[in-house]
Amino acid sequence: MELNATLKKEIRQFKEMSIALKQMESMLTGICDGAGELSQGLRRINSSGGKRFRPMIAWMCWKIAGKKGPIVPLMCMLELMHTASLIHDDIVDGAHVRRAAATINKQDGIPAAVRSGDYLLARAMELLKTYRGTGINEALSRVSELMCIGEMRQQGRMFEAEGLTEQEYREYVFGKTAAFIAESCRGGAVAGGASEHFSQSIWDYGNHLGIAFQMRDDYLDWVEEAGTGKVPLQDLRSGVMTSLVILAVNPGSARLNELLKKKTKSEEEIKSILQLVTYAGALEIAQGYISKECALAESALDNIPDSPEKSALTQLAKSISEVK
Repeated sequence: MELNATLKKEIRQFKEMSIALKQMESMLTGICDGAGELSQGLRRINSSGGKRFRPMIAWMCWKIAGKKGPIVPLMCMLELMHTASLIHDDIVDGAHVRRAAATINKQDGIPAAVRSGDYLLARAMELLKTYRGTGINEALSRVSELMCIGEMRQQGRMFEAEGLTEQEYREYVFGKTAAFIAESCRGGAVAGGASEHFSQSIWDYGNHLGIAFQMRDDYLDWVEEAGTGKVPLQDLRSGVMTSLVILAVNPGSARLNELLKKKTKSEEEIKSILQLVTYAGALEIAQGYISKECALAESALDNIPDSPEKSALTQLAKSISEVK
């Protein structure tokens, strides 16, 4: 099942979640409308079809934990942080399209995009006061730091795969993606009144889910028929070294290393890289890794009491593992 379809199915299942998401959307709209000259660009990005993945998993973890505290401010904070990170990523990558809409840096220029991302982060920080004393504030501050470090590590490896290890890749994937998803899960659980042990299990689930989520995204970048709406091999063309490349590179892959280093690649060179990665069995190995991380995510929920929300989290992990 396609991931976005899975999320939509879960929304229909939980009427309370739908209400919370509508409240969050109202908050997001108000925040975008209050951005002055930046409002138009922010409204365009906010309404361009994001999955709201992090707010939804936070809500499910909150519900499982007992929903003792407020959740909508956290959901809004997570979406603001995520959108701000995408705006800043688009600046770094020089991206012109995001979610089928023109990026702010393309439409309004880089200065407007920088200010837009900073504005969203500032508004997210305003919501931290709701969770003072719970540990959520400190955790999300750490996530912001890790995201920056993860991005810098990735940028430091642009067009350079030689010597890059799976462990190094996992470290910057944790910083860029998994830590945020893990803390979205734990934050929701803490907001709901979860114990430390319960919250740790939820964090473990989110960590494994986040690694699988990013590896799946890496995998789909190589699969032209994946139906994601993204240009195939975009990461490869832009010099990002993802798991597929790392799995294919070995001491005997001099030709692959040579091609990966080229800042501009012809279509024939792109085809050659694709063939070398395919012949190395990297696609099949990546599928196995994604399935393993999803299985570990499911196992992390073993001590969590059964509920429709737990079943939804389990199904979400299964859907991420379904790559072909």
